[in-house]
Amino acid sequence: MAGRVLVVSGSLVLGSALGAAHALAPKFLGLAPQASGALVGAAAGLLLGVSATLVWGRIERALETPEVAARFHSALLCGAAGAIIGLVLRTAIVEMFASTLAARLVGGVVAGTSVLAAFGIGLRTSAPWAQPPAPGNDPGTSPRGAPKLLDTSVIIDGRIGDLVSTGFIEGEILVPEFVLHELQGIADSSDALRRKKGRRGLEILRHLMEDPRATFRVITRDYPSIAEVDRKLTRLARDEAAVLITTDYNLNRVAQVEGIAILNVNELANAVKPRFVPGEQIDVQIIDRGAEINQGVGYLDDGTMIVVENGRRHVGRTIKATVKSTLQTDAGRMLFAEPAGEPARWEKERELR
Repeated sequence: MAGRVLVVSGSLVLGSALGAAHALAPKFLGLAPQASGALVGAAAGLLLGVSATLVWGRIERALETPEVAARFHSALLCGAAGAIIGLVLRTAIVEMFASTLAARLVGGVVAGTSVLAAFGIGLRTSAPWAQPPAPGNDPGTSPRGAPKLLDTSVIIDGRIGDLVSTGFIEGEILVPEFVLHELQGIADSSDALRRKKGRRGLEILRHLMEDPRATFRVITRDYPSIAEVDRKLTRLARDEAAVLITTDYNLNRVAQVEGIAILNVNELANAVKPRFVPGEQIDVQIIDRGAEINQGVGYLDDGTMIVVENGRRHVGRTIKATVKSTLQTDAGRMLFAEPAGEPARWEKERELR
């Protein structure tokens, strides 16, 4: 917005100065030629500045679509080539016919037609000749050292602070202003849980800003024509050639489809959870009953859920259990175990018979 105001005001001042210097308007309303020229020039400059900002706004919104942006880049490239060809042809025609008036007119028409034709060809071509490579797809770019763009979910999650402080996340940390506004709205929510999460996210950001090992930067760039924060993030990640860090499953899938490099903290957490093999014994606290008869449920320190057969009678106690099998789900890994040293349920049922 500030840039558009600057363009309009600059055009007004420049038009006024040129009008006064060249006395572009005749004397009217009892004003001197310089004064009347300044008024006419200011009005013309104002009209030109407003028109330029409106046209540029339409072009900017159109370029937010990747296909349109590629065609526009191709059109500019073809138009530049057409201008060079047109100038060469015009010079040849003028020299050939001894710089007559007709030769100059024909040469001008040929040059203009060449530029317009080349621009039209570039605009209609289906092959994006000047399309820049998508971030994250360049084999010479390492995602490890690329800038890292944080979304709201990963900030609220809180684990990003530990990842940065331990050195597992390298590169510049980027936080957009529109994410800060969304986080501030959550922190000011009337819902106590959302308010607590928002304030925790703001506290995480404060620690990141104060961490000497982290390079932190707030990005003021916004996309007013895009309403959804997720779409703004994917567009910003593409423009900044950044890796998007999130815990949002849907954003993760959208970014993958658009070819944007992404790091999902939940996937990282699942990848670094300890592996257990059948027959291994672990200590687990049974905190609740399971879904089936005689089952007990507990959790490891990393949040892994353990379903213990014949564990219902041990609710509230910490026991040693033997791992029987593991199950990988979208929500994470689950372990199935039995109390160590106790016979399996089917064996107990057979004894009772």
